[in-house]
Amino acid sequence: MSKEKDRPKTGQFGWNELVATNVASAQKFYATLLGWKTKPFGKGTGYTLFLKGKDMVGGVMKCPRPGNPAQWIGYVIVDDVGATAKKAAKLGGEVVVPPFDVPDVGRIAVLVDPQGAAIGIFKPKS
Repeated sequence: MSKEKDRPKTGQFGWNELVATNVASAQKFYATLLGWKTKPFGKGTGYTLFLKGKDMVGGVMKCPRPGNPAQWIGYVIVDDVGATAKKAAKLGGEVVVPPFDVPDVGRIAVLVDPQGAAIGIFKPKS
């Protein structure tokens, strides 16, 4: 996103991530379907950004849990990733990827709600 005022705020979706069983195939599909370009993120991370023009629209990585299906995960901006993860667990959700820092990006975690739906939480680096 290019303008500060256009950036998502707390409680809004702020990032989209595809965990794919075949990253190369996914990149080709979305490039052809939507005209997205790809750009590796960081050296040796295995993470690739999807770009529409100069704007980052999402990312793709290999599914970290073998046997899980490919899926899109939306990330909601929160003020405190750790506190939000703890609250999710108290409400019957599950923290499937505990909070961790992504250098130069922010702090993230992935949760599963009591229905089994995955959602990411994210606090961008200031």
